[in-house]
Amino acid sequence: MESPVQEIKEKKQADSKKGAKGGVGGVLEKYKSLFGGSLVLAVAVHLLLLIGFGSYTLFKGSAPRMPFTSEGGVPAEDAGMEAPPDEAPEMVEETSNESSPTPSETAPAEMDTVLAVAGAVSPSMSFNAAPPVLAPAMAGGAQKLMSKSGGARSGGRASAVNFFGVKGEGTNVYFVMDVSDSMLEVDRGAVPGFAAVKNNLKQMIRSLDEGTRFNVVAYGASGADLFQPASVPATGEMKKQAETFIAQYNLSSEKKGTLKNNYRPKIEEFGLIRGDKGTGQITTRLDLGLLASFEGLADTIFLISDGKAPVIAEDNREEATKAMKGAEISDQDRAKYEKEIAAWREEYKKYTEELKAYRTRYKDLLLERDRKIAEAKARGQGKVVEGKGVDYGVKMPGLPPEPKAPDQPKPPTAKVGGKVVSSAGKEYDTSALIQRIKEVYNREYKKKDAPTPSIHTVGYMSKPNETKFLQDLAAKNNGKFTRITAPIQQ
Repeated sequence: MESPVQEIKEKKQADSKKGAKGGVGGVLEKYKSLFGGSLVLAVAVHLLLLIGFGSYTLFKGSAPRMPFTSEGGVPAEDAGMEAPPDEAPEMVEETSNESSPTPSETAPAEMDTVLAVAGAVSPSMSFNAAPPVLAPAMAGGAQKLMSKSGGARSGGRASAVNFFGVKGEGTNVYFVMDVSDSMLEVDRGAVPGFAAVKNNLKQMIRSLDEGTRFNVVAYGASGADLFQPASVPATGEMKKQAETFIAQYNLSSEKKGTLKNNYRPKIEEFGLIRGDKGTGQITTRLDLGLLASFEGLADTIFLISDGKAPVIAEDNREEATKAMKGAEISDQDRAKYEKEIAAWREEYKKYTEELKAYRTRYKDLLLERDRKIAEAKARGQGKVVEGKGVDYGVKMPGLPPEPKAPDQPKPPTAKVGGKVVSSAGKEYDTSALIQRIKEVYNREYKKKDAPTPSIHTVGYMSKPNETKFLQDLAAKNNGKFTRITAPIQQ
């Protein structure tokens, strides 16, 4: 039996060993718990980072992206698409051209007989005079969306189009519509005939695939209207807006022609537009219809027109400007002009007196004629005569023609070495004009690395010489031609 002293000694030794072992184990147990918690937290943080980064990557890859932004750095996909007005702008009715306005006692100042908007320069104009500024292109979301694209084609889907019998297809299609006076002539079906043309065109636009881009250009004697600043996707909404745009043209013999003339070319033009031979009046701006299509890099162009080609001359304005630096008006020409003006003023004064006497004498007949014209307008009557306004068919027995105003003398022209300096060179014949058209679009499409377009043409009851122009325009530009020989029925 152990002594109490021995028992106490052994117990102390045992407690000492147990304490040493328990101290190490306690420390390990304490840090093991802390380590495990840290490991769980680290894994959780890594998982959250991976999930967040992966979600961002997937979202960025799936979100629609545009290669450009609109003005002000706003992403183009955020820019709104502004629709054209639902209703056509109210047009001011033309007054009858059968009666002249009452002339003033003072003869009018010398006026220029050449349209500056055509880019031509008359003898009385400075060679540095710029053509008047046309109405600005339509603004809004559509313009912002297209402003940076340069009209470049997208990799859209092609649509097959049956354009009044001409079949073609394209991914960036431009429809070019002639709305000049001649399209409303009675032989072409007048207003109802043109309404049928518009309805057919609307159906073609409805048939476009939504992946196709398109635009519409309406041109007449005074300029051209663009549906959108650049081609747009053929979505349901854009198709409806295009139909509204088309519907507003040539609604009557008074409400005819272009409305805004909002297209002004930014690309090289074909040349200087001249007055139509024999009339001095510009009857078509087909050039603007084609230029708008080229500027939009259309791959397929469908044109319907009576086929009248614009009269275009070589542009020699730069050379003429240089030559005019040494030009002068001779004393002899000045003296001659002063005599002509003096004689003209006397003739104009005499004409003023005759016109007043005429209107006093035939006052009742003139009032009756105006009343009948107003009734004809209300009934929608009136025949469009190209370059001469509207003929309402009102004939007044006993009413002679009114006096005619004398022609104003043309002012003298500055000359160099006794010769007039002209800003317009040789006029293009149809063959040379078509070649000039190709030169312009080849240069423009080459800049943008785009394939050249196909031009399909439809002659709307075109005359033989006009038919040939449209045939050649299509044949030499990878296109097809057909001729409509009778007014289209609704």
